[in-house]
Amino acid sequence: MILAAAGLKAFTVKKNKLKKKVILLSAVFFLILSIIITWYLIDRFSYSKKLPYYSVTGPKDTVLTIGIIGDSWIEKEKVDSIVHRLLLDTNINSRVLGAGESSAKTKFVYQNLFKEKSKHHSSKFIIESRPDYCILVAGVNDATGQMGSGFYSYHVIQIIKTLLHYNIKPMVLSLPEFGIDEKPATMNRFTGFLWRLRNKTFAVFNNNGETDNIETYRKKLVKELVAQKLVDSVTIIDFDKVCTDYYDCPQLYADRGHLSPDGKMKLCQLITTELLKKINLQ
Repeated sequence: MILAAAGLKAFTVKKNKLKKKVILLSAVFFLILSIIITWYLIDRFSYSKKLPYYSVTGPKDTVLTIGIIGDSWIEKEKVDSIVHRLLLDTNINSRVLGAGESSAKTKFVYQNLFKEKSKHHSSKFIIESRPDYCILVAGVNDATGQMGSGFYSYHVIQIIKTLLHYNIKPMVLSLPEFGIDEKPATMNRFTGFLWRLRNKTFAVFNNNGETDNIETYRKKLVKELVAQKLVDSVTIIDFDKVCTDYYDCPQLYADRGHLSPDGKMKLCQLITTELLKKINLQ
């Protein structure tokens, strides 16, 4: 009887120790998970610090030079070569250089201008080529990622200020219309649900719960340009001249976030038209 009681007591002590270990390990796990999530959110939504300018030397090319920077709309779509060809059709010889990074938010488009040329996605060569104009095509990933209008406008303005510092005339495509609320085709019902939940959650903090934020982001950029007295130094290319609503222009889109060949051509024609207006004013 005494042995049985002692055995039961030893078992109970062992069980309590195991329970304490489980609780401790669980607490450590959730602490580490909380730190990882917090770090991810801070890193995701933090603004880039203002990067120091670098010196650019060498003679400026006498040929009209145009830079185009941005995200996958530039990296994959060959916008630079189409614009070059369209300018040739008007008897204007030019050098058009493109640099893009797929899925890049404006934060990374800005930072890419300062990356050493040996680094992946560096667009420093655009600045060093001393173009007359540089066109920014970006913002889709800011909008779909629900980064907030302040995040978008801050980084676009840093890009504009960088270009102006190097005496490059900035031209900014207004945030493109795209299928912002459309579930990506690669997602199934479950991942699509999580994607929509994430978007709605981030939108609550960054855009008053409105996931279709395109117009809000556009207005915020214009407001900041006016506030910082930059509005007269920048040409805004109105994407609505390509398409005013994603659902009204299905033939212009290959998927929810990218243009079809027809859409790409229409965009390049718009960019070329705006470039010609600037060139003819010189």
